[in-house]
Amino acid sequence: MDIVIGNLIGLAIIVFLFWKFVRPVLSKAVTAQKEAIAEQVTESEAAKARVADAQAAHERALAEAKAEAEELHKGAVRDAENIKQDLVAQIESEVKRITEHGRSQTELNRASLVRSLRNDLGLTAIDGASKLVRSHLADSKAQSESIDRVIEELESMSAGGPSDLVTRSVDLIGLHSMRATSREAALAVSSAFDSSASSLDSDALVKASDELTEVIRLLDTNPVLRKRLTEDEDNTTGQVKLVENLFGGKVSPIVVEVLSAAVKQRWSSSADFSAALRRQNALIVLAASERDGVIEQTENELFSVARLIDQNPQLASLLSDHSHDGGKRAELLRSLVGEKVGKLSWILLAHSVELLQGQPADVAFDQLAELAAARRGESVAHVVSAAPVSESQTTRLASVLGTIYGRTISVQTEIDPDILGGLRIAVGDEVIEADVATRLAKAAESLPS
Repeated sequence: MDIVIGNLIGLAIIVFLFWKFVRPVLSKAVTAQKEAIAEQVTESEAAKARVADAQAAHERALAEAKAEAEELHKGAVRDAENIKQDLVAQIESEVKRITEHGRSQTELNRASLVRSLRNDLGLTAIDGASKLVRSHLADSKAQSESIDRVIEELESMSAGGPSDLVTRSVDLIGLHSMRATSREAALAVSSAFDSSASSLDSDALVKASDELTEVIRLLDTNPVLRKRLTEDEDNTTGQVKLVENLFGGKVSPIVVEVLSAAVKQRWSSSADFSAALRRQNALIVLAASERDGVIEQTENELFSVARLIDQNPQLASLLSDHSHDGGKRAELLRSLVGEKVGKLSWILLAHSVELLQGQPADVAFDQLAELAAARRGESVAHVVSAAPVSESQTTRLASVLGTIYGRTISVQTEIDPDILGGLRIAVGDEVIEADVATRLAKAAESLPS
């Protein structure tokens, strides 16, 4: 019995302890669990609601996407149709452009081919004509006849009297590079010389030329002195006095007179002053040639030397090279022509070479020859022919050129087989190209290009 009571008391204590300490904890845990379950149930319900909302949104988005896709499809179809139409229009335009370009290019190619064929045909014809002409002119008689034909053409030109094409005065030979003031001054010096030298013989004139050559060389090497003699226009008396003090008693009176006449004039530049003295120096020797009665021989010799220099550019270059002494250059010329020309011709050539101041030797020699012709009251015609010109042809040519230019013409001939036939004539600054080679060349140039 006691055992039962002890067990009951033990059980009661256990129940009390359970109720006092365990039950509240378990009750609290159960309550928390219930609350957690309730919260989870609430969250589950909210999740279900969100899922439903998401499903509805998905269905709406899907419907909208289908509608938008349908609209995009319709827009793409419309755009594709528009693009197709644009491409078709562009293709048609490009096809038209290419067709027109092809047609134009074809026309250009055709025109170019026609021109090329015409040009080739023309060149072939001219080449054939050239061969025929060369073959025909191989005969000396035919060449002579070609010269006669040119003279006949010139005779028909001369029917109207003197030509206005050339107004070049023989008095202005060697002065064309000068201004009007210097030209008038140079002519005044020549006039003063002619008046003062009428009583001088050939030897006195040659001596005067040698002395004037030395004076010119002195002036060329003393630009200050040359400037002093030319630029003080208001003190010509003082300039003349200076000339007399420097050269009086040291050179011939005629040289002093020429220098005095020169310093009295007005010059555009001191270089013109020197050039005029060089020209006057040549005229002094030509006057001596007149006194000796060999002016025609002098003219012919000067022309021969001028032609020799023209045909030898290297020789012309050596004679014009101012880096070498003038005397040495004159000796070079003497070794070539000194024994082939007369005394006065050689003096003219030697003085010209020694006094060159930037002027090419071939130009200077041409001017000497033209001065010689002018001294005889003539102008010079440089005539180039493929064959020798007969005396009768030269006479006819001089006559007809004299009629055309209104003055006496001296004909100087030169042979150049390259011109084939006819004549090439230069009078002053005018060139008459009546030779066969030039006419063939002009015919070729006139062909369509």
